[in-house]
Amino acid sequence: MEPKSRKNIQALINLLEDEDRHVSSMAMEQLLTMDGDVDGLIAEFQEASNPVLRGRIHQLGNIVKLRRERTMLVNEVDDGKLTIWDGILRINRQYNPQMNVRSVNRMIEELAMRVPSPLSTVGMAAFMHNENFAFTGEDILGADLYLIEDVLTQRLGSPILLSVIARHLGEIYGWNALIVLFKGKHCLYDEDTCDLVEPSEGWRVTRLNKDDKLHPCADRDIWLTILSQLFLSALLEGRLQTIHRVGTILARLCGGEFSKLPFPLGS
Repeated sequence: MEPKSRKNIQALINLLEDEDRHVSSMAMEQLLTMDGDVDGLIAEFQEASNPVLRGRIHQLGNIVKLRRERTMLVNEVDDGKLTIWDGILRINRQYNPQMNVRSVNRMIEELAMRVPSPLSTVGMAAFMHNENFAFTGEDILGADLYLIEDVLTQRLGSPILLSVIARHLGEIYGWNALIVLFKGKHCLYDEDTCDLVEPSEGWRVTRLNKDDKLHPCADRDIWLTILSQLFLSALLEGRLQTIHRVGTILARLCGGEFSKLPFPLGS
């Protein structure tokens, strides 16, 4: 795209001040095509005296930041540089930009202090049960079941996210389990003991036989599952910006582009 002249940029800035949100949105869309040049623009006008302009410049800055975080997330997934935990935190932030990462870290630290040591699979399952982490089976498309901060606060979550939290806590104490699909449900599996932990069944522990079939979930599988559920939740709630943010990551990780999706999602 050809660089915009200062005159054109100023005209777009003036339109950002328009009380008609449709007009200001169109101006913002044009400014977002400036890529790296938008940083200087944000720095120049972020303390503007006009409160309407100042607010929309801050909104522009947040959009740019989230867009760059999406690009970085996809690149790090492709390069294999991302941990499962960090990936989910960053996906959650795209759904809820107000997510408090410090609060998440604090709750994890408090939980970790109560984890029994030495830790076994049975001990991990008992700990999660005693901490009242559960899956009720109700409202399975509720976004809060797939958002770490909400699950840690409410103690209710989807089996896949409950498994991720238990594994993350366990890894602190050297307990390593696989997240697997068993009979259509996400569970934890200890390869050393052949013990299966089912979060959806009150953290029941079962010793599997060698001929029992299960499917180990790669990190990418877990991210795609959570992205898909959050995308569906955003669709049901009609959250257009969230649909675009989450859908963009989902499409990129599947080798596509969100803009190429059929109407009304794509362009």
